[in-house]
Amino acid sequence: MRWFAWSLMIVGAMTLGCSEQPEETIPAVTPSSSGVSGDHDHDGHDHGAEGDHADHDHGDHEHGDHEHGDAGGEQGEAEEGEANAEESLPTDESASVAPANVIRFVADKRLSVPNMSCPYSCWPTVQETLAAQPGVEGVQLAEQPAGTPEGQITERVVELKLNGDFDLKAAIAALGAVDFKAEAVN
Repeated sequence: MRWFAWSLMIVGAMTLGCSEQPEETIPAVTPSSSGVSGDHDHDGHDHGAEGDHADHDHGDHEHGDHEHGDAGGEQGEAEEGEANAEESLPTDESASVAPANVIRFVADKRLSVPNMSCPYSCWPTVQETLAAQPGVEGVQLAEQPAGTPEGQITERVVELKLNGDFDLKAAIAALGAVDFKAEAVN
């Protein structure tokens, strides 16, 4: 008898409950650019977890620590308008997936920095040190080979754009002062 009951429930579930695909109920949200500059840097401050709200929709959530306008009916109408405005924006998923086009300059001088191993602390230190040298207009990391994992530097070469008198020995000495060995490549 139990076998018959289980069989009947399985057949019923397969014919009645599994015939339709579930409908997507999560609205597509695209980040808006209102109030955001092109480089996303607002007077030098960063957006930590508490300041960056691009990952959620204010129209569907109430936040006790945010002011959304006057209390009462106007708040609900404003939130509804924001939610509808975000839902009506065209979505272009390829824009968020495609990497940004980086404009690179032609290097006047290249330096090999063999102990520069990471892009998070090593590279910024090397970049700031070289950018502070007289005669340096620009500093960039050499283009990394395709397939280089994120967070690693395999081509440990720094490229310099020069605009005046540049002292190579002083630049190498400045890198040595921050514990980076360097030598000229070209």
